[in-house]
Amino acid sequence: MNLRTLLDTLSRSSAQAVSTLGNSSGNPVKDYLYIKTAIESAFQSAIKQATSPEKIIFLCGSSGDGKSEILTRYYKQYSSTLNFHLDATHSFQPDMTAMETLDQVFVDHKHSDKPLVVGINIGMLGNYAEEGAEEHGAIIGSIRAFLDDKHDEISPEHVFLNFEDFPKFEPENDQIVAPFIQDLLTKITQPTQDNPFYAAWQREVATMSGILYVNYRLLQYTEIQQIIIRTLLKVRLKYEQFLTARTLLDFVHQLLTGPGHLFDNLFTSRATELAKALAHFDPCTIRSKDIDLFLVQKSLNIANPEFNAFQEGVSDLVIREEMSTGSWIRFFYLIQDLDLSNNYHHRFVDDFRSQLYEQYIQVWLLHQQYTGASAEKKALREFYRKGILEALFRFANRFAPELTSRNQLFLAEYNGYQLSTRADIKESLKRIGDYKPKRLGYFEALLKLDDDDLPPVPVSSNFLDLILKINSGYRPNKHDKNNIVILEELIDDITRRVRGTDKLHIHKNDQHWVLINDQDEEEIIVEGRE
Repeated sequence: MNLRTLLDTLSRSSAQAVSTLGNSSGNPVKDYLYIKTAIESAFQSAIKQATSPEKIIFLCGSSGDGKSEILTRYYKQYSSTLNFHLDATHSFQPDMTAMETLDQVFVDHKHSDKPLVVGINIGMLGNYAEEGAEEHGAIIGSIRAFLDDKHDEISPEHVFLNFEDFPKFEPENDQIVAPFIQDLLTKITQPTQDNPFYAAWQREVATMSGILYVNYRLLQYTEIQQIIIRTLLKVRLKYEQFLTARTLLDFVHQLLTGPGHLFDNLFTSRATELAKALAHFDPCTIRSKDIDLFLVQKSLNIANPEFNAFQEGVSDLVIREEMSTGSWIRFFYLIQDLDLSNNYHHRFVDDFRSQLYEQYIQVWLLHQQYTGASAEKKALREFYRKGILEALFRFANRFAPELTSRNQLFLAEYNGYQLSTRADIKESLKRIGDYKPKRLGYFEALLKLDDDDLPPVPVSSNFLDLILKINSGYRPNKHDKNNIVILEELIDDITRRVRGTDKLHIHKNDQHWVLINDQDEEEIIVEGRE
């Protein structure tokens, strides 16, 4: 097969996209791309330990995440000692629904002397928890406990392996890595003769020209692969995009075989939900002095000798006739970590930095790997005080900004008189050990009011973005409602707690009074400016 035909097997629309018992063998491309994942290792361990006939192993996930690949692979090896129900989403019988089929599978299991393996989507698992037959109450009880994250209530005979518990991105030392995605890109591009993609590319090098040739060549750079992975990480954080194996294979297919250069295909396609999300990170939308100057010079055809020399130096990596002004910006983004030609593109590196996501990952890792070391405490205190707490006071005091510098919280305004009270809110670092984040999508900020712990505040990258904007003077609007409600609920909780304080501040213009509730003397004392 030629390179394009080989790449077409990666497409979501390919007949090879989903493994079944009928097409699970004799596919050299699939065999070559096989990567053993952490969830497969956990599944293999579970079935090896499944000696009790009452045992049921649920392999759970979403469509396209790789359940079929794992199940068909192990069916061949263990079908004599285990019963398999490969896809609980379908009935496989015209006179039964998927729910009725699953009921029957569990009935058969009760009379079997073999453990059972069930491949099932999370949605179907939830449906069965609500609508499954009453006779399978023990199974339904375990399913509900699993869905409610009450693992201690799951029967020891029931094992649940969920793809979401084995994410594509994971922490490693002081960074977030994506071993599965990296291994996949390496497999597709590594320069060895057992790699069918590379072998086909080499056979066609003499005759191949055009976009596909340069796209595959670009993807061979490890530095470019890392930029792509970092971009996917940003999509995962901002849009909570779940990256299944099938989604990633289809993504690589679109990158290489799309209508444009790889860097244009990365940001300009609208074919899938992932592609639409990636479009929001198009570097052409970045506004900076250097990028804007480049755009103006190109639009006015102003000669730039340094850029002209750069073009000559990278002529084997792009088809210049196909390059728009936006294409060059995207190309600069993709090769930002490479030394090429006269390195003209390096002037844009700082513009391409995603400080929001860098800070989010740094703070997430500080929470996830927290040991109580003094350096960790110092970094976290700076984040809490200059980040969350500053934003909290700025937003709470948006109708009376001068209160923030006094560490006071706005309560209300009556006839031009502003009421406030002092709120001593601090970070509660000692609780971090009990709230270490398990998933990359958010961590929990831990605060205390005086000596009372406040409920954990979920902080996602989008919430952090809002915090940073507020601290830069931004006024939230209706488009921020999903995140601002978190801040509003926190402020409402704090306001409710401090309303019972013994000291109330009243302000009007330059006048300031303090009302003190002296409970011992059963009187209210009014003082002038403090």
